[in-house]
Amino acid sequence: MWLFILFTQALIIMTSVILWWFFQPRRTFSRVGLISAVFLVNNVALVYGLTEFWYERFHVYLVISILQGFMLYAVVIAAIGWLVFYLLFRQFLSPKRVRSFAVVVYIGITGLAVFNAYSPVVHHLTVTTDKPLEKPMDIALVSDTHLGRWFGNRQIDKLVRIIDDQSPDVVVIAGDIMNDTTIAYDNTNMHERLSKLKAPLGVYATLGNHDYRGYNEQITQAVEAAGIKALDNESVLLNDSVWLIGRSDDVDQTRLSATELLTQVDAAKPVVFLEHRPDGIKEISPLPVDLHLSGHTHGGQIFPLTTLMRWFKPLAHGNKTIEDTQFLVTSGYGFGPVPFRLGTRSEIWIVTLQQAV
Repeated sequence: MWLFILFTQALIIMTSVILWWFFQPRRTFSRVGLISAVFLVNNVALVYGLTEFWYERFHVYLVISILQGFMLYAVVIAAIGWLVFYLLFRQFLSPKRVRSFAVVVYIGITGLAVFNAYSPVVHHLTVTTDKPLEKPMDIALVSDTHLGRWFGNRQIDKLVRIIDDQSPDVVVIAGDIMNDTTIAYDNTNMHERLSKLKAPLGVYATLGNHDYRGYNEQITQAVEAAGIKALDNESVLLNDSVWLIGRSDDVDQTRLSATELLTQVDAAKPVVFLEHRPDGIKEISPLPVDLHLSGHTHGGQIFPLTTLMRWFKPLAHGNKTIEDTQFLVTSGYGFGPVPFRLGTRSEIWIVTLQQAV
C-alpha cells in the first residue's frame, strides 16, 4: 500500500510540472495556487477512493489518475514533434505552438481512448476439428461486459444489435458480467435490455473474478432471470453435436479441474471450454479440448500494459494453437473500472467451428 501511496504522490509531482510548463505561472500566488490545487484534488480523490479500495469510489480516482497519465503521453508526443520539426526544417517551434500542439494531442488521446472503449469491433475466426461435426457452428464470444456505472443499457442495446446482425448459433459470455455488484444493474433496469440477448442454441455464461466479490449469487440469479444459463462447472450438449463446458473463476475454491469436467462429456465430439481467465493453457492444451475461450486480460486495455502483458503471459490477447487446442483470448466488450482503451478496442468474436476437410 505504501508503494502505491508513493506512486500517487509522484503522479502529483508529474502533473504539477506539466501544468507549470503549460500555464507558465509568473506570480508567486499563481504558482502556489497551481501546486496546491493539484495536490488537493489528487489527494481528496485518493482518500475518497481508498474508502472503497478497488470498488466504485476507487474507480473515480483511477479515472482522474489515468487522465493525468494521458498528459504525460501528450507532452512526450509534443516533444517528439518539436524535435522532428527542428530536424526537418532547422527551426524551433515557438513554446506557444508546442503547448497548443500538446493540448490537441491530449484531446486526441483522450477522445481515442473513449472511442475505443465504447465502439466495439467484430472479429471472425474459423476453427477446424478432426472430430465429426455435421455442420459448422457459429459461436459469439463476449467477455468482460462489467455492467455498472459507466457501461449499461446503451451498450447492452448495441450488443444485442450486433449479435442479431451476426446471427450466431450460440452466444457465450466469458465472465466479469457485472462490475462487482448488481446495484447499477438493478437501479437502471438492465434486465429488460439484457433479456433481449438471444441465440438459437442459447446464451451461456461463466462468472469472472469481479462476479465473485460478494454478489455472485445475485449476479447468477440476475443472469439466469434474463434467460442466460450460468455454467458453474457444468457442461451442455449443443445441437447434439458440440459439448460446451463452463468453469467458474479460480477464486471459486470449489471449482473442478479441467480433467474432472471432461468426465462429464463425450470427448469424441467437439469440446468447447469456456472460462474467465486464460491461465489454464498448460492444463488444457494436453486434453481433448478443441476450442478454449476466455477473457479477463482486457488485452492490457491501456498502453503500456498492452505491450507489457504480452511479455508475461503466453497469450494475452488473440488466438493461438497449442498442441491440438485453439485458444482465444478476447480483450472484452466492456472495460472494467475506467472507461478508456488505448492500444486495444472493445470487441466481439464470431468463431466458426467446423470439421476439417
